[in-house]
Amino acid sequence: MTDIQLIENEETNSMKALIGDVRTIIDNGLRKAYENVSKEMVYTYWQVGRRIVEEEQHGAKRAEYGKRLLNTLAEDLSKEYATGFSARDLRNYRQLYLNFNDLEIWYARVPNLTWTHYRSLLRVEDANARYWYSILNDSKQLFASKYLTFMPTQEELRREIEQQKEFFRLQHES
Repeated sequence: MTDIQLIENEETNSMKALIGDVRTIIDNGLRKAYENVSKEMVYTYWQVGRRIVEEEQHGAKRAEYGKRLLNTLAEDLSKEYATGFSARDLRNYRQLYLNFNDLEIWYARVPNLTWTHYRSLLRVEDANARYWYSILNDSKQLFASKYLTFMPTQEELRREIEQQKEFFRLQHES
């Protein structure tokens, strides 16, 4: 190889390394931006749900008032924001607040999940199952290593919790 070829080879390798580093920086930035947008979106939905619940609690004949309230609100918001504020969406936001209305729990657990997680959780009727799920999320290692695209059964969840407790106990005895 000539000196010129060696220099060109070094420049090519340097450029490839630069491109790889810049891609990593961009990918990390995009991931963090998406996570922050997702957290803000969920928090916004929670606040909308809270406001709806507060309004309903002041209305007469709650059932009829609540139905009219959601339909009117959805119609108006959909004109301005197009998607994400149908009556069905507003009912989901209301349910989000009703199921996760404790601010301490909210700040500790809720922002760590995406809206997709919450839509799945809102379908779970058992409040204990929902609770054991925001708790498993506290363990970042467990959550990341056991991420599922579906909700486990109560028995699967109990078994996993017991395994993790035993693992934790063994780690701390050493």
